Parts: sequence; structure tokens; C-alpha cells
Amino acid sequence: MTVFRSWRIFYLVVIELAQKYTRALVLGFLAGFLLSLGFWRVYPFVSQQWLTPVEHIGVVGEFTPNSLPLSIQKEISFGLTVITQDGSALPGLATTWTATDSGKTFMFFLRDDLVWHNGKPVVAADVNYNIKNVGFTIVDAKTLKTTLNTPYSPFPSLLAKPLFQAGLRGFGPYRVASIRLNGDKVNYLKLVPVDKKANNGKAREYRFYRTEASAILAYKLGEVDELNDLTFPYDVGTWGVSKLLEHTNYNRIVSLFFNLTTPLLQDKTLRHALAFGVPQIRGERAVSPISKTSWGYTDKVKKYDPDFPQAKKLLATANVASQSAALVLTTFSQYADIAQSIADSWSDLGIPSKVKIVNAVPSDYQVLLSAQEVPPDPDQYPFWHSTQAQTNITRFVNVKIDKLLEDARQELDTENRKKIYADFQRRLVEEAPAVFLYYPKTYSIRRQ
Repeated sequence: MTVFRSWRIFYLVVIELAQKYTRALVLGFLAGFLLSLGFWRVYPFVSQQWLTPVEHIGVVGEFTPNSLPLSIQKEISFGLTVITQDGSALPGLATTWTATDSGKTFMFFLRDDLVWHNGKPVVAADVNYNIKNVGFTIVDAKTLKTTLNTPYSPFPSLLAKPLFQAGLRGFGPYRVASIRLNGDKVNYLKLVPVDKKANNGKAREYRFYRTEASAILAYKLGEVDELNDLTFPYDVGTWGVSKLLEHTNYNRIVSLFFNLTTPLLQDKTLRHALAFGVPQIRGERAVSPISKTSWGYTDKVKKYDPDFPQAKKLLATANVASQSAALVLTTFSQYADIAQSIADSWSDLGIPSKVKIVNAVPSDYQVLLSAQEVPPDPDQYPFWHSTQAQTNITRFVNVKIDKLLEDARQELDTENRKKIYADFQRRLVEEAPAVFLYYPKTYSIRRQ
């Protein structure tokens, strides 16, 4: 009886309160319902912005939003094609393509399962490459026609450049969540995975530093937990629990370039003597201007391993008696030690040499020690064809080399191109407008 009376009193109190505060209760219920709907709508955004685990990565260099490192661009988007490690062009946005009219017309057929990060389908009209002497025609939503003035077999590799819409919107595995600029330079970039399962659901925060020294300081202060593409193997023993990783960069070759407008260096025998007079240098040896990872590479070329007696012998036969046999070896600060060892070796050989440190390549250099980026396709036309005044820095002129380079970029059959490039490499290395030395090392530091 007592229990029944208690429940009856509770019931009457509730009814009384409900009647008295009906308006407030209804409004409260509606407000709670709307807030819960709003919460679940904004939760994914809040989760990605503040609750998603983040990798903090430092990047050395100054970049605008349009010139971000290619490795970052590829996280946000990709191109009509993608490039494999050996330089081959494979399907990207385009599932397949055909070449007709001797390589002057390409038809690209696009995937139908890709959407931009705003949810809109990717269509042919979205392809916004701006390439000189190339016309783009939309056939339909998933078919694109390109027309070139002259045949160019490496053309698909050019279309591996990632595609973007305004605001760095892409259709890759990560989207831009936040970006901050200092002037026109990026100093902060946050990417979040489109698929929460990708990268264990981790976002990536990139902070940009002008110099390697400032990036190292930021790492020590805890601003970032990872640095990549460093030029020096830092001793991380006192930097907390950190790991140093070493990589060989096969997309870059450190070489000696001879300025062939210098009278002394026009003698091929002398260039061979200088090549054999280079001392042993640490690092994986390069023997060709084409990367050893490329499908167009051959190692069946003349080898210039250190050989001081052979260098002496060649020098004795070189036509240098009536000329001043002294050289200036120009280089950049990071190669100063290597340049000095080469200059000392050449001086011992009988060619007095000294080192000059510069910040930019002077047009009147004699010998230049520097690194050159290797394009993914084995096409070397810009570097060695006699018509390329701006990029053929050795001023190399050779009719046969010109013809090989012209034929290779017009040949559509890969096996035939490979044979042409093998011949090109043999002849170029024999002519020795440059001596290819080694693939440089790069280093990464990661906090464990």
C-alpha cells in the first residue's frame, strides 16, 4: 500500500509539472533533437580536424600552392597517367590510351569511378593541362583527344602531373583540410585521408622550413616528428629516440660537366684523361645519363673507373702543350669536399686545378660538379641535343647524337626506343661531354 501511494504521488507530481511547463519541455525536446542531428553532421569534420591522429612532417624548401613537392601532390591527386619506378607510364585517371597519326594524336579514355573531393564526378572537361603546342579536345565526358604538332612518344609521361581544381582540390587518397601561407609561400599544410582506413586513419601535417638547419631545429624542439630528403647523415644519437634512414636517389646523378667552348676541353683525349683521373668517390657509381632504374638504361658503356696510370698515358698524348693546362672546377657548397679531392687528383696528374664555390651556375664555367635531375622517361633531348641552348649546358654538338635523340622521341615501339637509347648512351659516354659519377644519398629522420 505504501509503495502504491508513493508511485501515485510521483505520477501526480509529473502530471502537474508537465502541465505547468509544457511549452518549455516541448522546446527543450526539439532543441535536443536538432542539436543531436547537428552533432552527427559536424562530427566527421570535428573528428578529422581535431580527433584524427596526425603525423607531423617537416619539409625543407620554399613552395607555393602550385609548386608543392611532387610526393605531396601525389597524395592529393594524380594525372591521366602514373609513372612507375622504371619510368613507364601506366593508367591513372585514364584507363587506357591509343596513339595514331605516327604519334601526333592520342586518345585517352577516362575512369568512371573517380570523384573530386567535393563529390563531383571527374570528367574530361576537368583535365586542365597547359602544354605548349598540344591541343586538348573533349570527345565526351570520359574521352579526351590530344593533338601534337610533331610526334612525341614520351607524351603520356608528361600527363602524370597531378590534376587539381581551385583550392588544391583533387581526387586522390588525401584531401586538403587546412593550408596557411606566408606571403605566397606555404608554411603549413594539413591533409586528411578520404578513406578513414587509409594510413591507419592518420592525417598528415606538413610544416615547411627554408633551410635544413631550421628544419633540424624544429625536429629537436618537437614541432615535427619526421624529416625527409636531407643531404647529410646527421648523428641522431642525442636526439631522443630517433632513427636515421638512408636512401639512394636514382632520380639524380652527380656529374662533372665539361664546357666544350673551353679550348682545353675540346680535346676528347684530355676529357678521357680527366675522367680516369677522378679519385674513388663514395656512393653508388653512375655510368650513364639515364638512371639505372629506367627501362631505357644500359651499362654496356665505356667505364671510367679511377685509373691514374691510364690517365697519365692519355694526358701524354693529348694536345695540350701549347695551351694553359689549368682548370677551375666550379661547384656548390655541398660538393666542396668532393670537388677538392678531384681538383687535387687532377693537379697531381699534371693539370693544375682549383675549386670555385658558387650559388648559381655561371655561363663561363670550365668544369662543373653538380647534380642533375633525371626525367622519368629516358628522353635526353633537352640535355644533349645541339639546338637546346638553355639546357645543354656543356654546349655539346654531335650530329649522330642529335639524330638518335630525334629518332627516339618519335619511335612508338618501346623495344625499338630501348635500342636507340642504348646506342645513344654508348656514344655519349665515349664522347665524354660529362663524366657521370654517382647517385647521391638522401636521409630521413623519424622519431620512434
